[in-house]
Amino acid sequence: MKFLATALGFASAAGAHTLFTTFYVDGENQGDGTCVREPTDASKGNFPIYPLDGEAMACGSGGEIAAGYVCPASSGAQLTFEFRASPSYESSGVIAEGHKGPCTVYIKKVDDMFSDSASGSGWFKIWEDGYDVESDTWCTDTLIANNGHLSVDLPTGLPSGYYLVRPEVLALHAAVDGDPQFYTSCAQIFIESGPEIELEIPEKYEVSIPGYLTSDDASLTFNIYETPLGEYPIPGPDVYIPTSESIGSKQTQKDGVIPSGCLAKNANWCGEALDTYSTQDGCWASAEVCWNQADTCWDSVPPSGHSGCTTWNDYCTKIGDNCEAGNYAGLPDFDLSEIFADVPGPIPTPYGSFETTPVTGGESSDDSSDDASTTAKAASTTKVASTAQEAAAEETSVHSAAATTTAKAAVTTDEPVAEPTYVYEIPEVSEVATSTYSASPEQTSESSGNESGLKVSEDGRCGGETGQTCEGSTFGNCCSKKGKCGRKTRHCSCGCQSAFGICD
Repeated sequence: MKFLATALGFASAAGAHTLFTTFYVDGENQGDGTCVREPTDASKGNFPIYPLDGEAMACGSGGEIAAGYVCPASSGAQLTFEFRASPSYESSGVIAEGHKGPCTVYIKKVDDMFSDSASGSGWFKIWEDGYDVESDTWCTDTLIANNGHLSVDLPTGLPSGYYLVRPEVLALHAAVDGDPQFYTSCAQIFIESGPEIELEIPEKYEVSIPGYLTSDDASLTFNIYETPLGEYPIPGPDVYIPTSESIGSKQTQKDGVIPSGCLAKNANWCGEALDTYSTQDGCWASAEVCWNQADTCWDSVPPSGHSGCTTWNDYCTKIGDNCEAGNYAGLPDFDLSEIFADVPGPIPTPYGSFETTPVTGGESSDDSSDDASTTAKAASTTKVASTAQEAAAEETSVHSAAATTTAKAAVTTDEPVAEPTYVYEIPEVSEVATSTYSASPEQTSESSGNESGLKVSEDGRCGGETGQTCEGSTFGNCCSKKGKCGRKTRHCSCGCQSAFGICD
């Protein structure tokens, strides 16, 4: 059993690790590697990111180098990120089952996609999913169930311009040994029709990457092998979703536009049209130009593969064969359509529910009371993607749920509003044998800095029913009205239980 657990927790590099390789906008496949900043060393493409304070934490290894293309997206578009254990899709798989952990999505506005730094300030989180205690399900379990696909909606309050979008997967199988493993890279987008406002991110939501995490954060040292498993504190700031009902005039993308005349495409390389010919010299001249373009393609092959380069290579070979045979009647007929890897499964709709912040006139509200400044964002309550036959029924269900949520949000009372409860359909995940990692010895001592006489929470729970305080807890000092320790606004502000922790 120990051998089985070790094999599940530490599978081979190709099968255990993962990489974001393929980007979809409103369900449309942009092509493997297109508009994605991938590692420059394909042999280590799916390796975790080190160190925690290195600039590679922003967009992955080599992520400071911009991809050649920027994908256009409308305001509020659905973005989908495909993760693969084998980046070039030589074999199927997402990430090892034992590599359990949370997923998050961050975004950053840049003025110049090709010169501005990915690392540094300006990042904020627009989506997150961690661990569901009731179903014993991690985000990575859902990611596997969705064949590596993770979907989010672009906030409607983002002004037009260029953005980096950063999906992050954190594997915690070795966290108790001081080795949390991050997997991330960035998509490049241009929002065409956002509201005509300035993007102003409230200070409590904006972070610098690297710098948003430290090695002793509870989210990075969490023991996933402890039984029973308590609440997991998702790393990073609270989710911030600026919304706007206004739509500005459509802006024109100038940089990183994907050429419309590509005869073939591989990631961020485009095979351009060749001059036709009717002479021997003209034939060999076209063949030379073709091979020069092929060299450029092969020199730029990312971890996600080289199918477009192979196609172009075959095209050049056929031109050369015609020249050798004395056939100078022009370019040969050849199927140069873009090759897409098989989509491993249906594209899931975004799931989860987060607070949204309306923004107007270039200013975003930063009221300390979440209930006063934000409203619940309705989202799909289904985590696992439906088949095509089920999609229509699911869409109807989601719309009905959204209407109900909106109606409830409109009711105003003098009593504190309870946080809405959302029911998810959780995928069944095969049981994983207990790892050779042992749980940390149970701590029974009370924190020396705790004067309440209550036990300091070690499982993330607090309140009268538990007899535990959050003050001094690694999960955070605040005890939320739902009895969860943390350090975020939802824990420390409205409804915070001051008798069992510190409140803002």
